Amino acid sequence: MNQSELLMRFAPLVGRADIPEDVKSLISATVSEADPLRNDKWIYRTVVIILGITVVATVFGGIYLAILAKADQSIKLPDAIVAIGSAAVGALAGLLAPSPKAD
Repeated sequence: MNQSELLMRFAPLVGRADIPEDVKSLISATVSEADPLRNDKWIYRTVVIILGITVVATVFGGIYLAILAKADQSIKLPDAIVAIGSAAVGALAGLLAPSPKAD
């Protein structure tokens, strides 16, 4: 349940005159804390940092293996590493791209 659905359900309670002000403020505070993905910026930052580290580690790991491959032709970059790096780049692009706004 997202924050707008909660607001729609609890809006009649906040508007009632027979409910004390402290209960109204408690309801409002609970609704605002109900959606941590929108309110907590550290979740977003942590995900972006971990995905960025994954991309950087994949790139440097690939460069390192390419340097090693010059000496030994049997060393190749595993397909799983390429897949992990590609997925991390795609996830970062999805997180950092601006969201389309509904008109």
